[in-house]
Amino acid sequence: MNKYIKMYENNYKNPPLTGLKDLENFLQLLADLNEELELFAMGGTAMVLRGIKESTRDIDFLTTANYKKINELFRLAGLREENTSQLCNTWYLQKIRIDIFFNEFILGFSLPDDWKIKSEFLRTIGKVKLLILNWQDIIITKIARSESRDIEDCIAIIKHENINFPKLKERYYSSAETALIAEYDYKFKHLEYKLHQK
Repeated sequence: MNKYIKMYENNYKNPPLTGLKDLENFLQLLADLNEELELFAMGGTAMVLRGIKESTRDIDFLTTANYKKINELFRLAGLREENTSQLCNTWYLQKIRIDIFFNEFILGFSLPDDWKIKSEFLRTIGKVKLLILNWQDIIITKIARSESRDIEDCIAIIKHENINFPKLKERYYSSAETALIAEYDYKFKHLEYKLHQK
């Protein structure tokens, strides 16, 4: 398993790490606006909320709100928009980077129809409803990118959350063929190999 996996560039990420306190401050800032909003934590953000790791490079959420509403709310909260992409809309709260995903489409992967009902409700903060995107789909989106840190995160999630690996594999392959994931078969086998090494 020495085949090279093309890595994404990391230089656009914010250098400081974001911990639970930063995340809670961001959520409270949104709650103070007193507007209904549904946010699904993804990636490292979900892992921080669950206590799987202490910090993440940025804050990642999928939302059911549209771009117009996010734009209005985030500007009211004093955030600065970095780009207007609706594939990955990027904002900054001082030095903290916040990525917002829309339309159930993440890193080339279109979430299965049942993604929302499989997600886990955490709590409400004011009128902000906070959930965690279901762990299988979090792992799949990390496989799609397949940086070395993503593979390590996948392994940590699988162990911490006792993920059923055959069911994960079934969910992945049922969607990967139609997703925009390069070398999707190799990427899953790479994760499988790394998992068995641990």
